[in-house]
Amino acid sequence: MYRKSSGSMVIVRVFLLAFVIVAFSPGAFRAASAPDQSTVEMGLPNDGVYGLGGQYILDKGIDRKHGFITTPRWGGVADIERLLAIGGVPVSLTTSESALRANLSGIPIRLIQPFMTSHHHVLVRTESRYKSIHELRGKPLALTPEVTSLYNMFDFLMRKQGINIEKDFLLKKLGAAGIIAVLEKGEVEGAILWEAHVSRLLATGRYRVIMALREELGKALNAEVKLLGWVGALEPWVRQNPGMVSKLRAAWEEAKGVQEDEGHFRKHAKEMFGLEKPDEVSLGWRRTRTFILPLDFRWPDVPALGAEKAYLNEGVKLGVFPKEATASVIDAMFVP
Repeated sequence: MYRKSSGSMVIVRVFLLAFVIVAFSPGAFRAASAPDQSTVEMGLPNDGVYGLGGQYILDKGIDRKHGFITTPRWGGVADIERLLAIGGVPVSLTTSESALRANLSGIPIRLIQPFMTSHHHVLVRTESRYKSIHELRGKPLALTPEVTSLYNMFDFLMRKQGINIEKDFLLKKLGAAGIIAVLEKGEVEGAILWEAHVSRLLATGRYRVIMALREELGKALNAEVKLLGWVGALEPWVRQNPGMVSKLRAAWEEAKGVQEDEGHFRKHAKEMFGLEKPDEVSLGWRRTRTFILPLDFRWPDVPALGAEKAYLNEGVKLGVFPKEATASVIDAMFVP
C-alpha cells in the first residue's frame, strides 16, 4: 500500500510542478488576461510628423487598446510606400498622389484614414531679396522628383497660375539630404522641404519661409483642410479584414493626441527630426503640432473628402496626373 501510494504521490507532484511552470511562465498571464488580438504589419516612416504619430501609437499602446497589435516596418517614405506597392506589408503610410499612381499601375491601394496636412514650405536664404515664389522664376530651385506629393502639389499650384515649373524654374530634383546640401552651398536660390527638416533650418536663422503649400492649397481648393498623410492598405486586405478598418481608424484618430504631448515630441525630436538644441526642439514642437489634423476633425469629413477628390480630378485636367485617372478610379480609392 505504501509503495503504491508513494507512486501516486510522485505522479501528482509531477502534474503540480508542470502546472506551476506553465502558470508562471512568461506570457501566461498575458495570454489569460488579454483577448486574442490581430497583428497588423505596417510601414511607418522613420522620421517626420507621420512617424511621430506611429511611434505615439506604439509607445502608448493605442493599437492594443483598440484590439490589434502593430508590427512596424520602419523606413524612408519612398521605401515603405514601395513596400506597400509590392505587397511587402498590407498597411502603410501613403498619400493620395502615390495611391493614385499605384491604382493606375494595377496596384489597388485604398485610403482608410488621414492623419495630417501638408507640411511643405519654400525656403530661401534670410538675406535674399525674394518675397514670393514668383520672384524665383528663372532661378535654381531644389525639390523632390516628379512622383512625390511635394512635386505634385507644387506643380498643381503653379499650373493653376499658368506656370510650367519645368520651364519656368531651373529645377534640381533631389532627396532631402541633397536639397539641403545645394541650399547650404548656395547652388540654388530656393528649396522646397518638409517638416522633418524645416524647423532645424529655420532655427539656424539663415533661412526663412516665403510660401507654405498648405495655405496656398487651401486657397486654391477653397478648402479648410488639404489632407496629406494617410493610413493606406491594399484593397484585398481591406476586403478580407473589414473589422480591422474601424480599429485602424480608431487608433489613428486617437493618435492625433500626440499634438498635445510635448514630452513625446521631445523624447523623439532627435531621431525623427534631427533636433537637439533647446531652441530647435522648442521651435520644432510649436510647428510640428500644427500639421496634425485637429482633435475635433472626424473622418470621414465630407468637405475634406470633396476637396481631396477635387484636387486629384483637377490635377488630371491640368496634366499633373495621367489622364487615365478617371473620376471613378479616384472615387474607388477612398474607403467609406
